[in-house]
Amino acid sequence: MVNAKVSRYLPYGDWRPLQARIADFIYDKLGEGRSIIVEAPTGVGKTAAALAAALAYSEGEPVKIVYMIRTNNQAAVPMREISRLFKIKGVFIPYVLIRNRARMCCISSTSRLPYRDFLMECNYLKRTGQCSYHVRLRESGVDGSLFMDTVAGLESPADYVKSVCKLGVCPYDASRMLIGDAKVVVLSYYYLFSLNAPEVVDLDLKSSILIIDEAHNLPYAILDLNTQYLTESMVKAATSDVRKFVEDINIKAGALRALASLRALFKDLFADLGEQSEKRIDSSKVLEYFNDVEYLDEALDEVLMAKRSRGILLAGSALSDIIDFYRSIIKMPKDKALFLSMSSEGRAVVSRLMDPSVAASVVMNNAHGFIAMSGTMPPTRLFTSLLGVNVKVSELRIGLMEYIKPSNVKAAIYGEVTTKYTERDEEQYGRIAQTLMDIYDAVRHSVLAVFPSYDTLKATRKYIRRDVDLVVEIGTTTIDEVLASMKVNPHKLILAVAGGKLVEGIEFRLNDVNYIDVVAIVGVPYPEPNDFMNGLVDVVKSRANYDDAWHAVYTWNALVKVKQAIGRGLRSDKDRVFIVFMDYRFKDNPMIWHEISKYLPDIKLPPNEGELIKMIREFSARS
Repeated sequence: MVNAKVSRYLPYGDWRPLQARIADFIYDKLGEGRSIIVEAPTGVGKTAAALAAALAYSEGEPVKIVYMIRTNNQAAVPMREISRLFKIKGVFIPYVLIRNRARMCCISSTSRLPYRDFLMECNYLKRTGQCSYHVRLRESGVDGSLFMDTVAGLESPADYVKSVCKLGVCPYDASRMLIGDAKVVVLSYYYLFSLNAPEVVDLDLKSSILIIDEAHNLPYAILDLNTQYLTESMVKAATSDVRKFVEDINIKAGALRALASLRALFKDLFADLGEQSEKRIDSSKVLEYFNDVEYLDEALDEVLMAKRSRGILLAGSALSDIIDFYRSIIKMPKDKALFLSMSSEGRAVVSRLMDPSVAASVVMNNAHGFIAMSGTMPPTRLFTSLLGVNVKVSELRIGLMEYIKPSNVKAAIYGEVTTKYTERDEEQYGRIAQTLMDIYDAVRHSVLAVFPSYDTLKATRKYIRRDVDLVVEIGTTTIDEVLASMKVNPHKLILAVAGGKLVEGIEFRLNDVNYIDVVAIVGVPYPEPNDFMNGLVDVVKSRANYDDAWHAVYTWNALVKVKQAIGRGLRSDKDRVFIVFMDYRFKDNPMIWHEISKYLPDIKLPPNEGELIKMIREFSARS
């Protein structure tokens, strides 16, 4: 029986059985002064349970609920629960949303700028009085009651921004001003876990309960938040700006010398990179190429003024990113390192944080408590080790088969193909493509094929015959485009990348029906070994034994992505899906086999492709 105080904050009529278990667990453990890790399948109702338990707990404690999101789209999840609590039960919870300032800007043209350039433009408009939303907020403030009434009942970040813009004030700054009036703050990871965030929020961690959504991503999200790039394309774009917009002869000549030196950096340092995607390099070797840097600052000022004087909208420049990068590496902190990086997007020098605990430990250990939840949490000891957590933590793990009927999911390992690096060749890619096409031909709806990398995806794609209705994940692919395409024809072969935008958080649903018949996991999605990943192993190794360190960085990274891929086919307890593990290593690696067979009991081992296709046809026919 769920505590009556907790039930008051459930937006719906009744608790789902597993949802009630989660809410009770969280409420009890918060009362014991413990932080919580929850792993439970998508669809169980983790968000509503966590919010209800935390809000109920807050009745007896002066705490604020900070719901942390990794992506802007995830903000809609807690907003929906808060809205429904108000609409269905009449329980009003004052809240604010704080995410990327550009995404909350009422001036649409500036919001499309690169973020640093947006901040410069935003400050310029405020300083010159050209932003009416800022002027009104500065002169008249914001009516907190009117603001909270305006956003109550809204279910999307876009509606939140539009509604506050109609009040005539800046949504971002008004939300920050009203943090003290809010019971719940929906907040991007960035504001607590970025070490060099240009803006911070006024939160008392000791009186805050952090609900961390999609927490399996937190260690790597923190590393990404604290990564800076110097790319070859930046240098080319900056060179073009200087030639086109800088008129002072001395400044122009000095800036072009500085940029020529940086072009030489990419020519010289990348000559011996070889096949490794990331190679560590001493900062002194990079700094040798930063000459005449003072001219870049002066050139940036001229470029921005010239663009504005010519009426050019979105007046940013890559010069600002180059300057920022230089300043970040002049005095490299011991927890950061430089790497030469090769990717499909080109060559880059990358400044990376090597230890996520540098940013995470002070936050998570000083909060009143945290609730870390996901459908795919790594083992608690590895999670807390990566993040440097030293407070008492209790865990609740609900297995997939506690939620899904065994008859609704079938899985098989097809070991006649692999993406193992030493066995990749054109014949292998052709076999993978043929198997995917045979699976596609065997079902009525869509097949989601998840690859370990863009390179393996592209190498396989060229062998897919032209009559297959294909969706391929690329940099510009949007979820809305994919769903719109599926409305026209729900029978598709979708080629996606593990951990990419078509695998993390998306629902392939039309009219409440999941249109994924088969999830094919093509290869074990290990991170590619390189100096950065091996450096991360060393960091974890300092806190755990070597096996745990290697598995935390490599094996568990792959397993989390595998579980995320499986979750695209099982978004509710009514969904049915066939899972194909397309690589013999799923069976041959003892740790991977142990984990996936525990997650999905009764995995079949068909002797050949014909038997695999027969199994898929029989399962699909019963759908």
